[in-house]
Amino acid sequence: MPQVLINFDFPREFVDRLQEKYPELAFVHATDEAGVFSSLPETYILITFFQCDRQIVDAAPKLEWIQAITAGVDYMPLDTIFERGIRLTNGRGIHRVHMAEYAISVLVMLARNLHLIFRSQFQRTWDPSPEQGEIFGATLGIVGLGEIGEAIAEKAAVFGMRVIGTRRTAQPTPHVDAVYGPQDMETVFSQSDYVINLLPATAETENRIDRHLFDQMKPDACFINMGRGKTVNEDDLADILRDGKIRAAVSDVFQTEPLPEDSPLWDLENMVITPHVCGRSPNYMNRAMEIIDHNLGVYTTGQGEMINVVPPDTRY
Repeated sequence: MPQVLINFDFPREFVDRLQEKYPELAFVHATDEAGVFSSLPETYILITFFQCDRQIVDAAPKLEWIQAITAGVDYMPLDTIFERGIRLTNGRGIHRVHMAEYAISVLVMLARNLHLIFRSQFQRTWDPSPEQGEIFGATLGIVGLGEIGEAIAEKAAVFGMRVIGTRRTAQPTPHVDAVYGPQDMETVFSQSDYVINLLPATAETENRIDRHLFDQMKPDACFINMGRGKTVNEDDLADILRDGKIRAAVSDVFQTEPLPEDSPLWDLENMVITPHVCGRSPNYMNRAMEIIDHNLGVYTTGQGEMINVVPPDTRY
């Protein structure tokens, strides 16, 4: 009987439901190190949430498939996984709703300069001077039009925004007025009033967003990072904000997390920092369960196709 190891805090009711539905599999739920490593030698399937490093993969000689419930899998030992022929599936699609809502909330906050108004409140200062703008009619540039980017585009269009963006293969995308390839990123940065970065972390995207791209932006434009911290050169971002070359920035992800106390980003009035929370939702595990259930059904029956398979060439 193939063993399935779940090595994170997955609701017990979901584990029980899976065991009842798939009696041909043996489900082990272990979150402590001793329990995990004692189970790995007999594990065929690993369902994981960030807990998958080289040590874990090496300790599982029978491992056939890893189901991550994260969208990004850059924290995993991908070379080892693909060299061993282990199938890898991710949690793409889980974040569509709540990350799109985060994006819209941030866009409205920046348009109304609420970040400046909140600062005045904490200083007990009545200051009505911050400009009150609109996102209606503004151009939103989305760098990385995947599942989340498409969901943001749909909601932004409802608010009357013009949406442009980039994706690995430029192709028509619903609710997006113009789609460019990665080589045309400068065009998106130069035309947009707001730029949202959703790039995955790969060798090609590390520090991809730097001073050169920031220099393309309009002086009153804003930058929002919801993708991966490693894709943005934070020194360049701090410089561009300090010099007032763009109006403001919001970042939920950083090169090092937690963001070090000595980072210059903390002290910038036109910088808004959120502590990697845009991917959280009370419905996260319910949506993860849908992906897990579907893929387990394919695994046990041999019928249909698994969803969210991570290709070895793109690695996301």
